[in-house]
Amino acid sequence: MGGIVDVFESVVDAVVDTAESVADAVVDVADTVADTVIDVADTVIDVADTVADTVIDVADTIFDTVDIIFDTPELVFEKIADSIVYFVTGSYEGDEGDNTLFATGLGLWGSGVKMYGGNDTVYAASFDLDVYDTWGNLSVYGGAGFMDINKSAWGNMTVAGLAGTTNLQHIGRTGNINFGGAAASNYIYRRGYSGNISFKGGGIANRVISEVEYGNIKFKGIGASNIVKRKGGVQGNIRFTGAGASNVVERIGGDQGDVRFTGVGAYNKVSNSANRGSIYFEGGIGAHNKVKRRGDSGNIVFAGAGISNQVISEVKDGNISFTGIGALNIVKRIGGNRGDIVFNGAGAANHVVNTAKYGNTNFTGGGGGNIIDHSTNGNISFTGVGFVNKVTHTGDYGDINFFGGGFGNIITRSGVRGNGDLTILGGGNVVTWSTTGELKAKLGGLILNRLKRDGSGNTNLILASLGNIVDVEVSKGNLSLTGIGAANIINYKAQGILNANLAGGANKINKEGSGNSILYLLAGANVFTDSSTGNVRGSLFGGLNIVTKNGNGNINVAMYGGINALIQVGKGNIQTRLLGGANVIVKVGDGNISALLFGLANIVTHVGDGDNYLLMLGMYNIATKVGDGDVIVGMFGVGNVLTHVGNGMSAALMVSVGANFLTKVGNGPTLALMFSAGGNIFTHIGNGLSAALMIGGTANIFTKVGNDTTVAIMLAGYANIFTHVGDGFSAALMIGGGTANIFTKVGNGITLAAMVGSANIFTHIGNGFSVAFAIGQA
Repeated sequence: MGGIVDVFESVVDAVVDTAESVADAVVDVADTVADTVIDVADTVIDVADTVADTVIDVADTIFDTVDIIFDTPELVFEKIADSIVYFVTGSYEGDEGDNTLFATGLGLWGSGVKMYGGNDTVYAASFDLDVYDTWGNLSVYGGAGFMDINKSAWGNMTVAGLAGTTNLQHIGRTGNINFGGAAASNYIYRRGYSGNISFKGGGIANRVISEVEYGNIKFKGIGASNIVKRKGGVQGNIRFTGAGASNVVERIGGDQGDVRFTGVGAYNKVSNSANRGSIYFEGGIGAHNKVKRRGDSGNIVFAGAGISNQVISEVKDGNISFTGIGALNIVKRIGGNRGDIVFNGAGAANHVVNTAKYGNTNFTGGGGGNIIDHSTNGNISFTGVGFVNKVTHTGDYGDINFFGGGFGNIITRSGVRGNGDLTILGGGNVVTWSTTGELKAKLGGLILNRLKRDGSGNTNLILASLGNIVDVEVSKGNLSLTGIGAANIINYKAQGILNANLAGGANKINKEGSGNSILYLLAGANVFTDSSTGNVRGSLFGGLNIVTKNGNGNINVAMYGGINALIQVGKGNIQTRLLGGANVIVKVGDGNISALLFGLANIVTHVGDGDNYLLMLGMYNIATKVGDGDVIVGMFGVGNVLTHVGNGMSAALMVSVGANFLTKVGNGPTLALMFSAGGNIFTHIGNGLSAALMIGGTANIFTKVGNDTTVAIMLAGYANIFTHVGDGFSAALMIGGGTANIFTKVGNGITLAAMVGSANIFTHIGNGFSVAFAIGQA
């Protein structure tokens, strides 16, 4: 019974290992989610600090401007004439030197302020401020209802103050724009060869655009709508820190540029289409976060939270690193040559797509639904939990390592080559695998485990579920499985070895191809059908055990159950032990049979050449052999029947309360020792030795049709009948305690008989010596 213990221990160990593995995965996911929450919380704090700092900086700028005006009254008096002119006419004409103007007034008429060349400064307190400047640095401080400042040549532009609307444009070849202030609407535009933009402020709508060849944008502000765009050029980065109902940050075209975003908004859109450059979405929080990268090369690093997070990369070479939380998380690496995805997060739904030519996808997280679509040449690593986990890998090359669980888990792998290492716990698990490679899977399913495999390579499975269904059809590869389930259905077609350790309500295994089979099955019913070449060995425990082999190969199995049936059509030896209510062995094909059968009824049929060595213990024992070979049988039961049609020895020990029948058709010796309370019948048709010791309570009948020696010792209470038709030696000692002993010889040759009974009849028809010694009533 060691086999049944081994099956139980293997299944229990497998279930425990799977549960522990999934528990570890849950802990890992929980740690990842906790770390993500902490990171996002830190980001919220950082953004809050940044926003607070921005508000303070803007306030400081305003106060600084006011302080400049009040702390330098001498400048006001010095430039009073220019100020009066501007106040009255709304115009000011500077020169090519350094000019300073206090622009106070309505500014609703006139040509505005024209500073021209030099380093110029304007202190403003005007309803409508219009400033034009050429070369040199320009500084504007103060406030206005409408502030419109234009610069057409080299030099820096610095603006600090308050306004209803601010419009800053710098189209000179070189020079920076530095803005600090607040307005309902802020518009800042830079075009030229080189120059940076620094924005620090707030407004209902903030719009910052740069189109220089070399230059960065640094935005730090607050607004209901914030739009920051860096267009074209050779080099240019964007650094955005802020908050708004809508934040749109775009690096459009150009050769190189990074985008760094830290902010809070109901809608955050960050994109980069420069040839080279990355996106760093560092601590973004929003109802909807959308990050997109296009171009030649560059990465996306996302760390944030939102109701919806969408991260897309379409570069030729570049990776995505995602850490976040959202109701919906969509991460896509589309096309290109090479790109990895690293996902760490949680959401009601997580969808990760990788379609680059080469790249890996690593997923750690949890969600209501986790969907991975991977068509890249590369590996998938999944550690997570979800109500539904769906992983699809269609790339030519790459492995899948899955470690997690969910109510429904669907794993699909197609392509050329790839290994699998799966540890899954869920309500239902479906695995479809069709590549060359090794597949290892631990599947724990509340309802169903369904695995379909083709391609080539070894498959190693540990299964636990109400139902386990496995279909493996590979060109070459072994199948090793350990499982427990109410129903285990296995179909295996391959050139390879089958090793099955299964326990459950019913086990059904079909095997085709070539290779050996090793079985340890425990169930209410075990059915194994082998249509391949190869050997079969193992043990089956069940109410019904059926082993059918259609093909050449040896069989060495032990079967313990209510009904045990072993059938082989093909060449090979059978060595078996059958213990059950009914035991049946049928072999069609050459080969030896060595069998121990213990049951109510035992039946052995062999059509083919080969020796049979049988020990049959049951109420009814039937052995039939058609073909050449020796038959040696021990039978114990109420009725024993042995039939051998073919050449060679037949030797039988038959013990029965009722009757024993042995029939031999063919040449060769036949020996029988038969005990029965009812009767023994032994018939031999063929030349050669026939010897029988038959003891029965009623009658012994022995018939020999053929030449040569025939020997019989027959003891019965009523009658012994011995008939020899043929030439040769015949000898009989027949003792009957009742009615008659009858011995008939038809043929030439010596005949000897000693008969003791109530009546003795001896007849010899033929030439030759005859001797009889008879004692009876008559």
